Amino acid sequence: MRTLLFVLITLLMFFLPNRLLTTEPVHEYLGCALLILGGIHLWLERAYLRALFWRRLPMTALNTVNIIMLLLLAVTLVSGILISLYALPIVRLRGLASIYVHAVHLSAGVLLFLVVGVHVGLHARMLWRALLRRIPLHIPQAMPRVLYVVGILLTAAGIHRFITTRIYDKILFEHLSFGGLTGTWTYQCDLLLMFLACACLAIFYQSWRMRK
Repeated sequence: MRTLLFVLITLLMFFLPNRLLTTEPVHEYLGCALLILGGIHLWLERAYLRALFWRRLPMTALNTVNIIMLLLLAVTLVSGILISLYALPIVRLRGLASIYVHAVHLSAGVLLFLVVGVHVGLHARMLWRALLRRIPLHIPQAMPRVLYVVGILLTAAGIHRFITTRIYDKILFEHLSFGGLTGTWTYQCDLLLMFLACACLAIFYQSWRMRK
């Protein structure tokens, strides 16, 4: 159940930052789906969250990332509800306030997307072991080195797309577009590369920590 939720939430996250591709109504309903699935996931992990916020757990990289991710998720969801026009038209902000909330929603959403990539990377070893328990695979001896090279290439490609798409402008409130220039599938591929780069960096960090 937890693994299925993890996969579904990750798949949803791929399309949420590219609103111009999915259209605004679909974007909002995808956000509602994320709210529901995320709520179920958090409920299943309530014992961990209670321990985390009552400071009973050490401040490891995973716990720190989880706290940041939860804060960004809260900001993204609240700001999204405030400006929703289709799925949850409760407040429907207008005027200057709407512009500011849009900027906050976009910035927090992009940061959340990247942080979820780090979160997935920190869970990669656990997911891989779960897969091997269900599907026994023969791993060639050279495979770890091949995956290491692939990880380096993906990281380099993701950093390159992060710079060339200027997605950091959205984080810094300097650009209010929810897609690339046109919300194309090319931009969707750019987002995927950035996500994988964040995941790979987290995997490299974990490997480095284990060697220390």
